[in-house]
Amino acid sequence: MKPCAIQILLLTLAVAFCFTTEHVKASAPPKNALLVAVGNYPFETGWKKISSLNDIVLLRNALAKQGFAEADIHEITDEVATKQGILDAIQQYLIETAQPGGVAFFHFSGHGQQVADDNGDELDGYDEALVPINSPLVFNPGVYEGENLIRDEELGKLLDEVRRKLGPTGHLTVVLDACHSGTGTRGSGIARGTTHKMASPDYIAGNSKTAKEAAGLEGTKDERNLAPMVSFFGAAQHQLNFETTDEEKRGVGSLSYALCKKLSAAPKSTTYRGLFEQVKTEMSIIAATQNPQVEGPLDQELMGGQLLGAPEFIRVSSWNDPGSVTLEAGWLQGIHEGTVVGLYPAETRNIDGKTPLSKGKVSYADATTSLVSLESDMEQDAAKGAWAFVLEKSFGNLTVSFRNALPDGHPVLPLLRSRLEKIPVVQEASPADLELTLSDDASRGGAVQLLTSGGLVVNTFQENLRPEILADQILRQMMSVAQVRFLKSLEMESGVLPVSFEIIPIKYDPNQGNKYLGDLPIQERLDENGNLRLKVGDGFRIKVTNNGYKAAYFTLLDIQPDNVMNVLMPSQWDPRETAAEFVVEAGSSFEPPARYYKKIAPPLGTEVFKLIATEQPIDLRSVTKSRGQTRSASQSPFEVLLANSFFNEGTSTRGGAELSLSAQEVHVETFTFIIEK
Repeated sequence: MKPCAIQILLLTLAVAFCFTTEHVKASAPPKNALLVAVGNYPFETGWKKISSLNDIVLLRNALAKQGFAEADIHEITDEVATKQGILDAIQQYLIETAQPGGVAFFHFSGHGQQVADDNGDELDGYDEALVPINSPLVFNPGVYEGENLIRDEELGKLLDEVRRKLGPTGHLTVVLDACHSGTGTRGSGIARGTTHKMASPDYIAGNSKTAKEAAGLEGTKDERNLAPMVSFFGAAQHQLNFETTDEEKRGVGSLSYALCKKLSAAPKSTTYRGLFEQVKTEMSIIAATQNPQVEGPLDQELMGGQLLGAPEFIRVSSWNDPGSVTLEAGWLQGIHEGTVVGLYPAETRNIDGKTPLSKGKVSYADATTSLVSLESDMEQDAAKGAWAFVLEKSFGNLTVSFRNALPDGHPVLPLLRSRLEKIPVVQEASPADLELTLSDDASRGGAVQLLTSGGLVVNTFQENLRPEILADQILRQMMSVAQVRFLKSLEMESGVLPVSFEIIPIKYDPNQGNKYLGDLPIQERLDENGNLRLKVGDGFRIKVTNNGYKAAYFTLLDIQPDNVMNVLMPSQWDPRETAAEFVVEAGSSFEPPARYYKKIAPPLGTEVFKLIATEQPIDLRSVTKSRGQTRSASQSPFEVLLANSFFNEGTSTRGGAELSLSAQEVHVETFTFIIEK
């Protein structure tokens, strides 16, 4: 073939390739996002400033990981986020850009408020509304009566336009990190919302006794030509929605933080129900007084099946020097300081039995990147083309922070602070996870209380104790909170041990020694958002299923709403049981005997069950009973991990205890449910 012919052929192929690439790119359903954040409300509006703008950073990172192009993630903040500005942005960035089969994402971070219902379609007489930057807090007859609020109905009509443009093959996700109402609260947390309703005193009085009858007012909507929509809310209608802090101690919305962490690490096939279960678990740690809500077709895959999913490996973003590289993953993806990774040749799919090009430990991690110090030097070309796999997962430092609200001169303060100098697990800071204050309950007399940032009472200590005893009790309770927060956040997924479990409600006869009478359909105990709600006195049993190819030993931890931890299986109350009894064979299920049928008891709130599966028998009873002091050579890796989560000599280093575990040795399954009266 002549040279000119070769050149023509190559040029033709190049043009064809470019055309094909552009055609594929053009035909891919678009993904568009609008992020609205209002944090710096003007003083004259009466609203407190909140940290909404920090949510935008997390959301941009999480959406980028799921295939949203930077140019397609739009944001409006503060001064621009007036009522008209928000409505115009929805029109411009979501409605006008929507295409059939596409994906749209709308997020609002800001205050929320209830406003007098204007068309009689609300049972309680109030519409829920988003608070733009130009909406004052207080109802003022004839001056301001809520006209700048964005009511739920007004927002819903615009979102229906987005859904209509996306069509039945598209998908819309809505996240509202704001609250609508609440009751008076204590604690140091910043709430995104208010108890003040945007309504006249006469209207409020008229709606305080009975709810309106709304049957038939809403009508029915033809959903056949609309894209499915799933909506996440930070709290129930009667709850305040509190902020939390991220790993870099920045204030963020609790829902935004939880959602971004779980979305960034979600596998491709994740459903909305699966994502919501993880969000609930995360929020039980950071916002224990809230019950996040979700609406929509929860069993659909995220974003209509167009989720990219967390990759099986981590890419190297830069080579810094022969002994250091930067990875494209950070704490949003579960990579913390202390994580051990191995670098393997590109296209390595299975690392079992393979020797890495180099190993290294993460020395620094921010939201989306991490710095790895390598054990052996690597050349630039080899390092930049390598794939990194997690060999040993670190869960970060075991710490908890508190804010002191006791009066100056309280005798326990100098003793408590002197103890803290030797115990870095607990740190005095602001904002904080906990607050130390005096009880305002006159019936208790003089008492010191430890609260969560949202105002939930962790424990009450009588003030007439000797100050040194009181200091020890407070400190031990704070360390217990740190441990439980760590255990709640513990997630491990093992392809070797994919063990799951379910809670099955049961009926029993209390007049015949609680005789078991049969199972109840779990649907009878699910609310409209898919949350399992069990009342005090309800019964349940457990079923464990092994979907893997190896036998799995398991144990079951119960973490109560008040942070008390119990070992349910093997029973901490029956020392005759052995860990070897709790094994489920490959491809089968295990249903514990009737002595393990349980009755629900207080305290009320969100309960967390953690099922831990390993390849060897696992017994956490001696570890919990001795508070980590009992050690033996036969302990499983998870037993060692749990032992290290107690405060002892292993946590006496500056910065708290760094806890880690081999990535393939343990599978942890989490289930949350709500206990109510």
